[in-house]
Amino acid sequence: MLKQALFGALSFVLLVSSNGLVSAQELTGRQIMDESSDRHDLPREYEELDMKLSEDGKVFEERELRRYSLEGDDGLFKYLTVFDGPAGVEGVALLSWQNKGRSDDQWTYLPAVSKKLKRTAGSSKRKPFLGTDFTYEDMTSDDRDDFTYERLEDSNIDGEETFVVKATPANDEVSRETGYAWRIFNLSKETYFVIQVDFYDRRENHSKVQRNYDPEVVADPAMRPKSTIMTTLETKTSTEMIIKSRSLAEDAVEEEMFEHRWIKTGRYMR
Repeated sequence: MLKQALFGALSFVLLVSSNGLVSAQELTGRQIMDESSDRHDLPREYEELDMKLSEDGKVFEERELRRYSLEGDDGLFKYLTVFDGPAGVEGVALLSWQNKGRSDDQWTYLPAVSKKLKRTAGSSKRKPFLGTDFTYEDMTSDDRDDFTYERLEDSNIDGEETFVVKATPANDEVSRETGYAWRIFNLSKETYFVIQVDFYDRRENHSKVQRNYDPEVVADPAMRPKSTIMTTLETKTSTEMIIKSRSLAEDAVEEEMFEHRWIKTGRYMR
């Protein structure tokens, strides 16, 4: 994921919706999130990243990883995350398939433990992924039909005007599986890029904050952050992911990469 206009100007900027032209001031929460997706989703993407795990501001472990994503003909995405180092996590892979109208399919591959992919089911998706501040469910993007989006009062983050949207589970199945009562998204009014996400746990406590830093255009108008930091407020731990390189080329991401067989044969390893 997971998966941004100057408000003074937006008072007269119009967007096309199913109801015709709508001013930015009249946009609903769902329309804002749809516009963000329309601008920033890409059909395929490959990234190489550095990951830093910290506690009380001090880095205690660094990792290297790769991420792949591919949009299918049905508009749903598949994701693969692979760790290349250090030795303790080398070869660990997380495979996710987005589904329509039901929870995502997700498997973890631990080659040192088993040659089978282990399904991540139900409430297990709330658990931290491989000791990071990201949970399993944080590692995929949302099916927006699974959530309701309420527009809250506009705000400002570091001098940038933002739309503020509250995302709440739309049905009982999502409520049972998610670790969050709701999330608050801050999106740039200029670009609809997600600047910050605040997470509220099932007890409705403010539990985590995700910040996306230094966004850059990678395929106009789509933007990506140069780094992302997820912070767990109670433990004062954080996980930073720093982009080293990216490719949007067709030969960088192929359909077979998201098959169990391709992973189990070790072809995903460098």
